[in-house]
Amino acid sequence: MPRKEQDMSEAKKEKDKEEGCEAVLMAPSLAVGLGGYGTTDRFPAFEGVDLEMQEVNVLLERASRLLELDNYSGAIELISRAEELAPEHPRVARLKLRSETTLLAVMESRLGDLEAIPFIKLRDEEILWLNLGRKADFVLERMDGQTNLGQLLSLPGMSRLELARILNQLLDNNVIDMC
Repeated sequence: MPRKEQDMSEAKKEKDKEEGCEAVLMAPSLAVGLGGYGTTDRFPAFEGVDLEMQEVNVLLERASRLLELDNYSGAIELISRAEELAPEHPRVARLKLRSETTLLAVMESRLGDLEAIPFIKLRDEEILWLNLGRKADFVLERMDGQTNLGQLLSLPGMSRLELARILNQLLDNNVIDMC
């Protein structure tokens, strides 16, 4: 092979190799799949890069994409995983606040008027069969026919987001209704 063609061939191989590594960096499923178990000799772009931080960045990128698609619950799940790996990461806190704030607004709008008073539609034995969990039972015990949604969302011991999620679950399962 003539020298010029050989140099072009080598340059093309090097470019393909670099583009292949960029593709790995851009493909979250592959990068997360490494999860510290892969070797960097097969992925030169990862040399010198902390794989755990790389995984955090990939999780946050995927969470950002989910937020763009209005999938706040999915985004929060990914952000929580990233937070376990890097609790001090500045982007984790920003994305977590953004997604939780938006999800809370969505859930509260689904609940409707926060002055409305929820009431339990089912008998105790019917609720037992639903196996809703202790937190839902805790919220149901506070429904006395006088406590409104806004007050229920302010109960101590749980975040407002968690309480909104439980109330939406109770509405979705036709356990409660509003008056």
